[in-house]
Amino acid sequence: MHVFDAHCDALLKLWRHEDLSFTEMDERLQVSLPAMEAGQVLIQTFAIWTPREIEAASRFHTALEMIELFYRKIVPAGLAPVLTAADLEDCVLNNRKGAILFVEGAEPVGESMTYLRTLHRLGVRGMGLTWNNRNAIADGCLEPSAGGLSQFGREVIEEMNQLGMVIDVSHLAEPGFWDVLSVTRKPIIASHSNVRALFDSPRNLSDEQIAALIANGGVMGLALFPPFYREDKEGPSIDDILRHVEHICGLGGIDHIAIGADFDGIDATFPGLEHAGTYPLLVEALLKRYQEAEVEKIMYKNWLRVFGNVLK
Repeated sequence: MHVFDAHCDALLKLWRHEDLSFTEMDERLQVSLPAMEAGQVLIQTFAIWTPREIEAASRFHTALEMIELFYRKIVPAGLAPVLTAADLEDCVLNNRKGAILFVEGAEPVGESMTYLRTLHRLGVRGMGLTWNNRNAIADGCLEPSAGGLSQFGREVIEEMNQLGMVIDVSHLAEPGFWDVLSVTRKPIIASHSNVRALFDSPRNLSDEQIAALIANGGVMGLALFPPFYREDKEGPSIDDILRHVEHICGLGGIDHIAIGADFDGIDATFPGLEHAGTYPLLVEALLKRYQEAEVEKIMYKNWLRVFGNVLK
């Protein structure tokens, strides 16, 4: 079964470790070409995240370095850059692996709409508005006394709608989430977030947020990171993931749930789900509880729909 994973940090590892090869299996890299082939990953979103130690003035340049790596190491491996809805359809029709560039945390944009438009021209097709902290657009989910979108942030939402860029609210503080929904004219996503009703993490979404995301026509991707599911680090299992799937489906979300594993951005994994090549184990577990057509929605079709509705 095809897989569409809406979030990984492989670019960050390739940027930090020049010796890493995307085309070879390496225990340091959870998303690689061999892992994608083993896991039947058809579409992979690659995040551009600029580490906190990078000075503000250098973050746009760091993003450019990661984009250069994308076109130097990932695209030549045979992944087609997905720039349009037609590109996405072509990947599906021709069973060709596709890659989508995202920014995670708008720090590289700073306060410049020119930077946002330039990133789009270079192939970036979505952006997570914040990481965990405050930037010029909004407050992240770990910011104390968090507020919502700034005026510039509202203008960014409108511009992303115009450009056909996917708006990602994972890591965004809740006031910003509601502001985004009040401004956007397009469906939004939470690329790698989980259910707060089952585990109270600031990175997880409340039932009210999930219901609003569903009403918006958006999709949320479950991160495969055990600390978003349970307090203790002992004994996590696929059953934890299935409980979150069941909860979202109980809210009417079978058409609005997917996977955003956060591979290469996480330091703990579920037993048996250590890298992108292990997705068949998750598919097998889902098929024991859901119809094949429903599992196809979770594993790739829901992302295909929402990305196809936003990309131009």
